[in-house]
Amino acid sequence: MSALDWVAGSKTPDKTYITRVFNFGTWKEWQHMKRRYTSRQVRDAVRHPLRGMWTVRGKALAEILYDCRLPKETLISFDA
Repeated sequence: MSALDWVAGSKTPDKTYITRVFNFGTWKEWQHMKRRYTSRQVRDAVRHPLRGMWTVRGKALAEILYDCRLPKETLISFDA
């Protein structure tokens, strides 16, 4: 189990875990993601991102690695 699994443990949804690795993942967590998920699952999480869950850096990294543009709605927003 990884620190990015939060309290849900192994029940953390796949897209949530993958998104958290892009946003906050350590090298060990990246390696764990590569073992745990297929490249298709990771690509799907990037191409169909969760709204309001991505940091600016995580979004930029995903866009570079997967040569795609994520919508602005994917960024975390703290506006009320």
